[in-house]
Amino acid sequence: MKKIINLKNGIKLISHKLNNTHSATISINFRTGSLYENEYNNGITHLVEHLFFRKWDDLIQKDFYSEMMSLGAEIIGNTYNDYVSFSITVVPDYFMKAFELISKCLNVFYWDDDCVVDEKRVVCKQIENKFESYREWLNSCYFNGVAYELPIMGTAKTVRHLSVDDINKWKGTYFCCNNSCVVITGKYTDRDFEIAKKKLSEINNIGRSADMIICTPQNFNNRNADNRYSLISNNSENTDVTIFFDINSKYDFEAVRLLSAILGEGCGSVLSMKLRETLGYTDDIYTDLVSFCGFNRLSVSFSVSNSDFYGCMESFFKIMSDFKNCITQDDYLRNIGFFTNNQIIDLDNPNVLNKRYALCDFVLESFLSDPLKLKEKYETISISLLEMCAKEILTDNNISFLIQTAMKDENIKKHLEKLINTVL
Repeated sequence: MKKIINLKNGIKLISHKLNNTHSATISINFRTGSLYENEYNNGITHLVEHLFFRKWDDLIQKDFYSEMMSLGAEIIGNTYNDYVSFSITVVPDYFMKAFELISKCLNVFYWDDDCVVDEKRVVCKQIENKFESYREWLNSCYFNGVAYELPIMGTAKTVRHLSVDDINKWKGTYFCCNNSCVVITGKYTDRDFEIAKKKLSEINNIGRSADMIICTPQNFNNRNADNRYSLISNNSENTDVTIFFDINSKYDFEAVRLLSAILGEGCGSVLSMKLRETLGYTDDIYTDLVSFCGFNRLSVSFSVSNSDFYGCMESFFKIMSDFKNCITQDDYLRNIGFFTNNQIIDLDNPNVLNKRYALCDFVLESFLSDPLKLKEKYETISISLLEMCAKEILTDNNISFLIQTAMKDENIKKHLEKLINTVL
């Protein structure tokens, strides 16, 4: 059973004991990231995350790595736009040792000049060698001009200019118990959990709790012919298309999640069956529903040959129009099984469950995360609710485009605006 305890020193403690599993995952999460930075200190959060592995409280790097290896595990650090996570997965016999090791990151300590210089060199090389993922590229275009546009790693220039004092101050402000969430999932004894909870409660209350930052993209829910297009030139015979739909927080997230799956997730989805299998316009099409603090984004991505582009887009809009007005029983039944009984599969994976709890219950705060409750929730979603969401979300004021093509921008805009006004 999932439990949430708010300790007096500011730590949020989330736990879910799973006796059927053979491992336990412990994570410590902090609300910070590039969303809290600016153009001058961009990358400071990611650098701080790296510095923990240079010196973990009283453990220098060599000793820290030896401690992890003795547990047959490693602490994984990840920096995102809006939070940082450290996590470790171990067999139950090593739970207490793993907890004692990972919880050292909540202690007060600082890094010296030598640590910072050495780790800056590592991070700058990482920035130099980094390959931008497709989603990161989509984000940079979708969030053009707002805080989410800042790269998580920063730039080599901003990282090099960070001072030791600034870095240690950032650690003291954001990497503290009052701005943290500890998540424990998997197999452990009640005694070990009580000891861990007691040790967490004894940590001094320092730092402050960072507020959630809601930073919607420009023209969010207010798209029109003048602002809905990002057109990028290429020399290819194919056009890459991503279609975004802005989704504000008023919509039931689980209903939108199910809607997204029916529309374009998997080989049996509506878009895949028609655009790929029946019409042959593309060999791959998929949807992606991403949650940010305070809003969500649904995207549909596919590639099509330039010669087929206009015909493909006409078919796409026709499919979307039909979908809005009639989600069939067959479409619904092909997906609802996954979103009901299959939710409990996550109860077999402490690591996956741990990440979900940290994101939904700490970072995003108001999202349903317990697999059993999610199963119950999906069982209540009706076709009529899905159709209502589709009619309100798949509209002209929510739609925008990111298109890479060799074709003329004017022709594309004219064609798509006609389809939006007459079909969508």
